[in-house]
Amino acid sequence: MAVEPTPLAASNPRVSSLRRLTGRRKARLEAGLFVIEGPVALGELLAAGTTLDEVYVDVDAWNGADDNSALVTAVTLASAAGTPVWGIAPEVFARVSDTATPQGVLAVAPRRVVDLDVMVALDGPILVLVDVGDPGNAGTLVRAAEAAGAAGVIFAGSSTDAFGPKTVRAAAGSLMRLPIAEIPDAEQLVSDLLKAGRVVIATVVEDGIAPEDLDLGGSPVFLVGSEAHGLDSALVERCAGTVTIPMNLDVESINAAVAGAVVLFEAARQRRVAAKQLPSSN
Repeated sequence: MAVEPTPLAASNPRVSSLRRLTGRRKARLEAGLFVIEGPVALGELLAAGTTLDEVYVDVDAWNGADDNSALVTAVTLASAAGTPVWGIAPEVFARVSDTATPQGVLAVAPRRVVDLDVMVALDGPILVLVDVGDPGNAGTLVRAAEAAGAAGVIFAGSSTDAFGPKTVRAAAGSLMRLPIAEIPDAEQLVSDLLKAGRVVIATVVEDGIAPEDLDLGGSPVFLVGSEAHGLDSALVERCAGTVTIPMNLDVESINAAVAGAVVLFEAARQRRVAAKQLPSSN
């Protein structure tokens, strides 16, 4: 292997810093950094053009890896871009890792967020997560938003950290390719979106209009609420409309990630239909 990781002791300050970044949102915010785990996620972020600060490998996993493995490929690409590569013992790696089964590589990268004025100037739908607490759902929604052609995603209220380890794994490269904003005050966010002329639509469990019966073309903003309580009624009242996904009566509800994805892809379908109906320029 061309890459030779520089070994670090368990007491090295870099290891302590890495442990804080994987475990504490406050540490990630203060440092302006986040952690990626796993060769596949690392490879996606590198492909998205992400600049990495550091890479850490489990020395046993590294020494036992095939030269053509995803682990060696991703780390070699990072090293070729000038990223320092450090080696740590398996037991230390396991303590730092956020997963039950560590995947052999961790990387540190800068958090990348945009301001709200940048977000609202973008063409296309925007997805807003309001108090979405499950990082897996949040990451899945980011990935679905990119797949459906959304302009960006806003993490609002008490939503999980957009750059927490579980969110990063679920979103993978989408987190770097898609504009992300973080706005703690959800009420002020909705006010600012309305002032910017955006049509804001709330996803609700019942009494909303089916997505196929709403005009979701153009650049609407979709609000998705918490898994447990949905959206606050005060926010819903300020929206231009509400959307509810029709379901079999035997099913009480679906989770936030599925609901958001259904609405996003219906909006994408409507945009495709509208594009086909445009008169030809020939």
